[in-house]
Amino acid sequence: MEDRLGKKDDYVTDEERFRVLVEHVSDWIWEVNENGIYTYASPQIKDILGYSPSEVIGKTPFDLMEPMEAKRIAPVFEYHLANTLPIKSLENINLHRDGHEVILETSGSPIINLEGKCIGYRGIDRDITLRKQAERRQQQLLDIIEASPDFIATLDKNGNSLYYNPAARRMLGDNSGSGEANQSWLTDVIKLEGIPTAIEKGHWKGETTILQEDGEAIPVSQIIVAHKSEHGEVEFLSTIAHDITERKELEKVVYHQAHYDSLTNLPNRRLLHYKLSQLIENPADHQRFAVLFMDLDNFKEINDNLGHEIGDQLLIMMAALLKNCVEETDFVCRYGGDEFIIMLENIRTEEEAKVKAGRILEALAEPFQLDGYSLNVTGSIGISMYPNDGSDFAALIKKADNAMYRIKRTGKNNFLRDN
Repeated sequence: MEDRLGKKDDYVTDEERFRVLVEHVSDWIWEVNENGIYTYASPQIKDILGYSPSEVIGKTPFDLMEPMEAKRIAPVFEYHLANTLPIKSLENINLHRDGHEVILETSGSPIINLEGKCIGYRGIDRDITLRKQAERRQQQLLDIIEASPDFIATLDKNGNSLYYNPAARRMLGDNSGSGEANQSWLTDVIKLEGIPTAIEKGHWKGETTILQEDGEAIPVSQIIVAHKSEHGEVEFLSTIAHDITERKELEKVVYHQAHYDSLTNLPNRRLLHYKLSQLIENPADHQRFAVLFMDLDNFKEINDNLGHEIGDQLLIMMAALLKNCVEETDFVCRYGGDEFIIMLENIRTEEEAKVKAGRILEALAEPFQLDGYSLNVTGSIGISMYPNDGSDFAALIKKADNAMYRIKRTGKNNFLRDN
C-alpha cells in the first residue's frame, strides 16, 4: 500500500513521516532562526491567519501583529532567546490577512546546535480566539453578576448553596466576603415548591421573602432555574431574587387610596362592598349581621355657618367616636358626605343591633369641642339585618337607608329598623 508521498510505507523516512504528521494537525507548526525569522511554516497557517507558508517565510512573528502588540511581545521573545528558555503558552494577538484579530497561544523550544548555541526556536501556535471570546463573555457575565444589586446564588439539587454574589452576601449578613452567608432565604416555599418545580419543569417563578440576619423579611420576586447536562440531568440550580419592597409599599399606598377615605382614614364604600360581599358569599353557620346606616343631623348647617374646615374636623372626630363605640371585629365605613355605615358581625338578634345603635347616639350627647366651638351633634340610624332584610349588598343598604330617612322625617336623633 502506498502512502500520500507515493512511496511504500517501508521506505518512508522519519523526516517524511514527521512532515506528514505536521501537515495534518490543526495547529500551526513553525520554526524561526536566532533572529526570529520564519524558516518553516506548516500549511495550517492558511486556515489560521490566511497566509500561505511561502508568504511568511522570511518574516518575523512581529510582522503579523499590530505595532503595539509587537512591542509588547518582542521583549518576551528576546528574554527567552537570551536565556535559552522554552516558551510556554504565550498569548499574543495577530492580524489575519483580512484584518481581523486572531488570538494565538504560542509554545516553543529552543533549537540547540552541536556547539550548544541556540540557533532558533521550533514551536506550535494554537488558535484560541473562540476560547478567549468565550472566557471574555463569561468574565463579562461574572462582572455583571458581581455588580448586580439583585440577590444571585447557585445551589445544588439539595439546596446547598454553592455561590453567593456580593449583594446576596450583604442581604444575608455576610459582609466579610467569606461566602459563609446564612441560608435563611431557603424558606419552605423555596424548599417545597420552588426547587422541586424547577427540577421538574426547568424553572420556577414566584414571590417570597428573604430573612435578613437582623430578622427583617425582605419581599422579593424570585426565579429558580435548573441547569441540565446534555443528558437532561440537573447539575445545579441558580436563582435571582429582586427586592420588591418599594413595589409592595407602592401597592399598599395604591390599595389604601382606593379603599380608604382620605379625610377620616375609614374604609370607603368600595371596601364596604367587598367586606359585605365576603360575608354574604362565605357565611358562617347561622351567622347574622346588622347594617347600621347613619347620617348626621343638620350637618349642612354646620358646614354653611362655620365653614368646610370645621365640618371636616367634625367628620374626623365622628370617625374616631364610631370606632370607639363598636368592637374590633365590627366594620366602620364612611359611605360619603356625612353618611357612615357600621357593620356589626355575629349579631344574634335585632335587639343587640339596637343596643349598639343606642350606644352610638348616647356618645353623641357629649358636645364636640373644636377650634373654640362647642357643637351639639345628633344622628339618625337605620338598621337592616342579614339575612332577614336582604341577601345582597344593595338590598341591605337600601333597607337601612329607608329606615334612616324615616327617622329623619319623624324627628331625627333616633334609630329604627323598618319592618
